[in-house]
Amino acid sequence: MDKPSRPRQARRCQRGDALVESLVAIVLLGVIGLGLVFALGCTLVAQKFHKGQSLAVQGIRAELQRTGVASGCPISGNASQTGELVLSPEQTLSGVTKSCTITPVSVSVNGVQKNTQLPLISYAVQSDTRLGPGTLMVSN
Repeated sequence: MDKPSRPRQARRCQRGDALVESLVAIVLLGVIGLGLVFALGCTLVAQKFHKGQSLAVQGIRAELQRTGVASGCPISGNASQTGELVLSPEQTLSGVTKSCTITPVSVSVNGVQKNTQLPLISYAVQSDTRLGPGTLMVSN
């Protein structure tokens, strides 16, 4: 009549190894999942800032094509203007600073030398919510 003693003996030998292993696996999967969510969040924020910066550069290019490079520049010296930059019909950035410096240069082609003036244009815009931290500067 050893039959009743075998189940009792089998129950005593169970130590819960499978339960501990499954709990450790769940904790590891949770940590990996949190890491993936954090990395995805960082990627989405970086993508948002990159898109805003790309829209700002496209807006500056469109303005330069529409008005010309030297538009608003003085005949000599420096000038600075503050205005708005249209990113899309729904989005406008204010506080865009356009700086223009006229620099005299000497150009020589085939032994013929001419003096002229070169406009150095610089756009600076700061919008922490759309463009990320810092100032976006575009210049020639």
